Amino acid sequence: MKRTFLAICFFTALVPVIYAQQPESRQADSTVVEGPAMKAPRAASDSILVTVILKHQQNKNLPEIRRVLEAQGFWEIFPPQDARVVSWTIAMGLGHVILLQIPAGAERRLNLALENGAWGAFDTEIYLTYDYKPIWDDYIERREEAKEDRN
Repeated sequence: MKRTFLAICFFTALVPVIYAQQPESRQADSTVVEGPAMKAPRAASDSILVTVILKHQQNKNLPEIRRVLEAQGFWEIFPPQDARVVSWTIAMGLGHVILLQIPAGAERRLNLALENGAWGAFDTEIYLTYDYKPIWDDYIERREEAKEDRN
């Protein structure tokens, strides 16, 4: 988990630099459409998106997992108070896939909530995330317009 936390800190510092270096996608000809730009729309500058995956430990059944979570107070400490749950889904055979928006600098609180509440019930994975759907929507729209121009 220490490596995961260090990776989050590293990427939190690196992401703005990477985005600043991405060239804007230009359309040279109205009938030629480039692929989706790799420049993500900027979230509020004071927050980041984080995907948390809580993998079921398959050596435990559901009642055992629930007992561990209750004993550790998981539901009281996760998600942290300053986190906004964007989505929370269950992937059968995997576990919980949670998209959180947290204030920049709140990585430690998120990490501690997972270490103190989820360990022993779940294996955890954490990934910095951005919303790709607006980029994809724009690409599909430009692609359809280019098809219409060719006909």
